[in-house]
Amino acid sequence: MKYAVITTFHQPGLTQYAQTMIDTFEQYWPDTVDLYCYAEDCRPIATKPNVHILDLHQQCPDLVQFKKKYQDVPWANGMEMKETGLPFKDNNFKWDAVRFSNKVFTVIDAIKNINADWIIWLDADSKTHSSVSLEFLQRVCPGSYFVSYLGRRPKYHSECGWVAYNTRHRDAQQFAIDWRDLYMSGELFNLKEYHDSYVFDVLRKQYLEKGTQFYNLSPDLPGKGPGHPFIASELGTVMDHMKGARRKELGHSLPDDVVNKNQGLNQNIKYWKRVTKS
Repeated sequence: MKYAVITTFHQPGLTQYAQTMIDTFEQYWPDTVDLYCYAEDCRPIATKPNVHILDLHQQCPDLVQFKKKYQDVPWANGMEMKETGLPFKDNNFKWDAVRFSNKVFTVIDAIKNINADWIIWLDADSKTHSSVSLEFLQRVCPGSYFVSYLGRRPKYHSECGWVAYNTRHRDAQQFAIDWRDLYMSGELFNLKEYHDSYVFDVLRKQYLEKGTQFYNLSPDLPGKGPGHPFIASELGTVMDHMKGARRKELGHSLPDDVVNKNQGLNQNIKYWKRVTKS
C-alpha cells in the first residue's frame, strides 16, 4: 500500500510552523511515504528524497483562477454577509472561501495527479512527535472505506486537519470533480458556510446517501465529544495539531485539551505527559 501526505502553506506559515511539520515528518515517518508540500511563494527546506516541494500556483491553475475572480469580493473573504453587506460579528472564517481554497485545490490536484493508494491531507500546523509505522497507517486508513476523517457532533463541521482519501475507490475521481465544480461554478456561495470543512461535509453527506463509506476516527464520547478531536483520536498517539493562534504560539496543544476537553484520552502518551506538565 502506497501512502502520500500533502499539505500547503505560505511564508508566514513556513516560518511559524510548517518547517517543523516537515522536519518532524522526516524524523518520524517511513521513508516509503512521500510528503508533497504545495508551497505558496516560499522555499521550505527538505533533506530527504521522499519530501517534494511543489509550487502551489503553478501546480493548481484552477486555484489561481478562483482566487483572481474572488480575491476582491468582500463576502467571499469573510468580510461581510453576502445577503446584507453587513460585517460579521464573529466566526467570520466560516465565510472566508478564498483563504481556505488553497487547501481544497491542493487535495483536488493530489487526488488527480499523485500516484498513491491513499492521499493524506495533513494541516501544516501539525507536527509528528512519535514514530509512524505502516501498521498505524493501515489502521487509520482502512481499505474498505473511501475517506478517513475526524467527525464532530451533527451541529458542527468535521475537523479537517486530517483527511485521508482512498484514491483507488470508485468514487475518488468524481468526488474531486464535484468539489472542484462547487468552487469553479461559484455554487459554494449558495451554501450556509463557505470554508473547506463545511463544503467537505456537504459533499460527504451527499456521498453517504449514495452508500459511500466514510471512516470516522473521532472518539464517540459522552456530552459534546472531544473538544480537540485530532489529538483525542488515534492520530494523537503520534501527532499534535496546533490549531489556532494560542497553540501555534506555544508550539503544542494545550494541557486543558488533553485533561478536560478530551476527557483524558491519550494522556498517558509520553508526549502528552510533557504537555500536561508544561
